[in-house]
Amino acid sequence: MQIDRSEIEASLAAKGFIKEDSHHRYFYHEVEGKRSGVFTYTSHGSHYKTIGDNLLKQMKKQLRLDTSAQIADLFKCPMTGDGYNELLRKKGML
Repeated sequence: MQIDRSEIEASLAAKGFIKEDSHHRYFYHEVEGKRSGVFTYTSHGSHYKTIGDNLLKQMKKQLRLDTSAQIADLFKCPMTGDGYNELLRKKGML
């Protein structure tokens, strides 16, 4: 599976992640104005315009997701921000 970096970044921003630019683009998850400790990042480089399986697996771990289907749902938008928050609550992370 491959997903465009711009699609990932737009999806994270739409689901309540806060973007901070540095040598990478960091996305921090916030609930009610507080950071949950969940974050991921994307690289600026032109080599990373499309994110492949290896990086998606790393992002899956960073975002505390269990399956590739969940990461696809999060980035391709069937999963809402509230749905993601509920998933984290069930895991005891919020």
